[in-house]
Parts: sequence; C-alpha cells; structure tokens
Amino acid sequence: MSSVRENPPRAGRTAWLGLAVLTLPIFMMANDMSVLFLALPAIGADLQPQATQSLWILHVGELLGAGLVLTMGRLGDRVGRRRLLLIGLVAYAVSSALAAFSPDPATLIVARALIGASVATISPSTLSLLRSMFPDPKQFATAVALNLSAFSVGMALGPPLGGLLLEFFWWGSLFLINVPVALLALVTLPFLLPEYRDPNPGRMDVPSVLSSTVALVLLVYGLQELAAQGARPSLLAAVVVGSALLWWFVRRQRRLADPLMDLSMFARPIFVLAVTMGFLMLLAAAGTDLFLVQYLQSVLGISPGLVGALLIVPAVAGFVGTMLTPVLVRFLTTGVVVGGGMLVAVAGLATILWGAGQGSAWLLILGSTVTSIGGAPAMTLGSQLALSSVPMERTGSASAVTDVAAGLGQTLGLALMGSLGLLVYRTGMADAFAGDVPEAARGSIGGALAIADDLGGSAGSALRDAAVSAFGQGLQVTAGAGGALLTVAAVVMLVKLRGHRADE
Repeated sequence: MSSVRENPPRAGRTAWLGLAVLTLPIFMMANDMSVLFLALPAIGADLQPQATQSLWILHVGELLGAGLVLTMGRLGDRVGRRRLLLIGLVAYAVSSALAAFSPDPATLIVARALIGASVATISPSTLSLLRSMFPDPKQFATAVALNLSAFSVGMALGPPLGGLLLEFFWWGSLFLINVPVALLALVTLPFLLPEYRDPNPGRMDVPSVLSSTVALVLLVYGLQELAAQGARPSLLAAVVVGSALLWWFVRRQRRLADPLMDLSMFARPIFVLAVTMGFLMLLAAAGTDLFLVQYLQSVLGISPGLVGALLIVPAVAGFVGTMLTPVLVRFLTTGVVVGGGMLVAVAGLATILWGAGQGSAWLLILGSTVTSIGGAPAMTLGSQLALSSVPMERTGSASAVTDVAAGLGQTLGLALMGSLGLLVYRTGMADAFAGDVPEAARGSIGGALAIADDLGGSAGSALRDAAVSAFGQGLQVTAGAGGALLTVAAVVMLVKLRGHRADE
C-alpha cells in the first residue's frame, strides 16, 4: 500500500494532450469575463437596452455562476465529471451563439445567464478531473499551474483581443469566437479524458441546492453593489438575507446523510488553509487593483488602451509566478513558498503606495507586477492542496469551494477595501473644502475631474488638485491595508505550513 502512495503512476501523453485541450475553454471563459465591458457601447447602440438591462447584461452571468458552482461541483461527483464538463461545453457553445445573435436586450440577458451557468459547470469539473488525470503529485502541481495560467492569460489578453475583434467585426463576434473553441473541445475531450464519479453518490437535496444558490447570488450581488453604490437599504437587506440563508444551508448540511457540501472537508487543516490562502490574497489585492486602474486613467491621464497594455506586464508576471510554483515546492516547504510569496506581494503593495505618493506610473506598474508574482503561489497551491487533501470522490465539491472562496475574496476585497479607499477619498474632499462638495465630485474621481473641467479657472484647478490628492491617498490607504492583511496572513502560513511539502 505504501509503495503505491510513494510511487503513483505518472501521466502519459494522452493526459497532457487532454490538459492542453482543456486549457482552451478555460482561456476563452477568462477572455469572455474580461472583454464584455468593451462591447457595452456597441451593444447599447445596437440593442438600445435600458440602464437596468445593461447592468443585468454585465452581471447576470457572474451572479448565476457564483450561485450554481457549489451545486455543479457536487453534481459532477455524482453523474461524472467528464459528462458534466461536456454538458457544460454544449451549453457554453449554444449560449454563446445565442448571445452573438441576440435581437434584443432580453435575449442577451438570458444568453448571459446561460453562459454563467455553463461556466459554473465547466470550472469545477475541469479542476477536479486533473486529480484523476495526474496522480503523481509533481505532475498534478504542474497541471494545476497550467490550468490557472490559461485563465490568467485569458484575462490579460481579453481586452486587446476584444478590441481587435471590435475593430473589424460586430459586437457579437466577442461571443461567437467561443463557439469553435467549445466545439473543438467537445470533439476531442471524450477521447482524452477519463471519467470519474462518486461510487456512492447518495441523493441531491433540493432545499440545499436552492438555499445555496440564492444565498450566494444575494451575497455576491449585495457586496458588489454596496461597493459601487454605497450603503443602500435594499443592498444591505440582500447581504443580510444571503448570510441568513447561508447559515441555514450550513446547519442543514450537518444534519443530512448526503449533504450537498461535505463539511467534513473543513475538518482537514490543510484544506482550510488552502481555501483561505487564495481568499486572503484576493481580499487584500482586489481593492488596490480597482483604485490602481482608475488612478492610472483619471489622475495620470493615461489612455484606457495604454493602461490595458501596461497591465499585461503584471499579468505576465502572474503567469511566471504560477509556473514557478511547482518548481519552488520541490525545494522549499509549502509555508516558505506561500508565506514568502505573500511577503513579496506585500513589497509590491508597498511599492504601489510609494508610487501613488510620487505620481509615478512606472512605480505603480512595478508594484502591481511584484504583487502579481508574489501572489501566484497562494492561488496555485490553494487549488492544488484543496483538491489533493480530500478523497477522490469529493474533489468536485472541493474545487467548487475554492471557486466560491475566490469569488467571495474578490467581491469582499472590492466591497471592503474599495469602500475604505472611497471613505478616504470622500474625507479628503470634505477636508479640502469648507463648503459643500458636489455629490458627483465626492462620489468618484471621474465626476470630480469632469466638474473641474466645467468650472475652469482657479476654482476648477482647486477642485482638480483636491480630487487628485484625495484619490491618491485613497489608493495609498487601500494598498497599505492590503499589505497589513497579507503580512499577518504570511506569518500564519509560515507557521501553520512549516515542514509541509506540497509535492509529497
């Protein structure tokens, strides 16, 4: 028995070819997530959606995907991960084609919802299949890194590729390009991927499915909109109701013989640490990323196209850090790789703080680059350790939990860190003026600069200087708070994971 554990079979050419094909839909899903905002002006001119419809077009897929991922992760364990992946690819191809040729906003909203549901199906199935495809720990680490790298590259290349398509084709081409990729995967993957399902799946609990879906949708929606709109009663109610439903869901899982989410996974310290490391990394960095993009455009006056090109550099650094992680864990303990990487990310956030004080685009991009490369091990090993620390029949659920944690980390980072930065900005604007500041100027740097341009003269210059200073302080505080959080997280990882080897 021990010899099997010490010398697991190594994956052959078929498994690596299957992984190569698997990265294509992952790349396109990430690409799809990062380009939609580019198409909104063209969609608005063609379909003429109302303001509320535009928001649903932008967010409905993300919301439904977040709500369904737990259910889809468990469903893959029950019906077979390869089968569920192929069903998701069919749905992805059909919904992408429907989106491309949508004649009205309502059809596009439905198509975007179906895309979100299909992404929730594909993502946990893909990661959980890697566990059975690559039983060797070193190969598994490399496979996870390649999978996550495909997502990172898709996010980075999405805006340039989307801009190129919009330059020569209509907005529907952004969706239509996904169809041949999905069809290629559908034709080839049945011959390249193994099938795996839980031999004792039990039954699906419908109340758990409904409560988890509604809870996650309400939480993600409420937190996202709180960061964008402030503390409105309806949004606070969404967060409260979502939290209450999630609490009820967890209590129900404890009583069920066949739970939708097996809470025994959280009794494993390595699983908890694995889920936490990615969550904390995104929580610390998301708010800074939001302020950084606005600072580069609004304060430093860099064009959106050039900002997108500059941000490819941190994306490439993240790719390098992801691919280096499997190499580093062969020589260093998990605690050193993750904790050390987090400390590197802290140095990057400190550089962003410094760059905001100096008004230097190059320091800001350097800081973002260092943060990306330092945070990559936490994201990579988080997925790898979460999947490898649970029984094979629970890897679908484990993958879904990591997706939920990452989504909540990103959303909470935008809501909490973003709100902190906005509070600093609003306070700075109030301190700079004895009289009332227009709401549009207090609400965003873009609104303040637009009003300053309209005012002109000394009044406009004073408003502009105050807005630039206050927004820079907001970025500095956000980066500083993120750095403080990551410093604590790094110490925890160094202590809790000392001596742990991820490649064993």
